[in-house]
This record gives sequence, structure tokens and C-alpha cells, in this order.
Amino acid sequence: MAAFSSKGPNIITPDILKPDITAPGVSIIAAYTEAQGPTNQMFDKRRVLFNSVSGTSMSCPHISGICGLLKTLYPHWSPAAIKSAIMTTATTQDNSREPVLNASFYRATPFSYGAGHVNPNSAMDPGL
Repeated sequence: MAAFSSKGPNIITPDILKPDITAPGVSIIAAYTEAQGPTNQMFDKRRVLFNSVSGTSMSCPHISGICGLLKTLYPHWSPAAIKSAIMTTATTQDNSREPVLNASFYRATPFSYGAGHVNPNSAMDPGL
């Protein structure tokens, strides 16, 4: 879990637990604007088509794309059904089947990752 990730519970309404889900958001290679340089500094006159970017603005497209794919597979599913499929099939383990860690290398908690890290293949067949 990245240090910049939002963590729960909600300060204003502690009954609302966020985040709901975790998706890739660190060092994502993505299309990039040619309106500014890759460092976002005024002196940087370089222009690139792609850049490595981190943040929630990088994880959001992952979840949005998965929602679009699920809606294509199951056109009759409601937004709530899609959200349920994504959340109930998420994992709390990393790629080496170890617990997800936070930025300090301690075991992360649901207050950091919500239901877990998105697992698109499992979301296609969530069961009940």
C-alpha cells in the first residue's frame, strides 16, 4: 500500500469505511499530456507520449476498466452487482501470496486496502 493512499475510517463519519477496494496506482506507465514536461517543472521542455505516474488517478482507470469489462460480460448486472463482484473477489495477498504490506512494510489492514486488491479474473465469476 502506497503512503499516499487514503485510509479509513472516514474522519467526519466514522461509520463509513473507505477505501472500498485497492488497485494498482504506483509507477503506472500511462499516456501523458504533451502540454507539459514529464517532471511538471516549468524549465522541463521535454515532451513525452508516456510517463510513469503514481496516485489514485492511476488506480481509478484500473477499476473503471474492470467495471466496463464486467458490464460487457454481464449487461444485466447493476452497478451494485459489479461493485459486489469486485469487492468479494479481492485478495489481501500480494503476488507472492504474502500479506499486503503498507509503506512502512507492516501488514496492512482493511483500513488501508478495503476489501483487498482487485482481482479482475475472479470478478468475472464471483459465485453467489
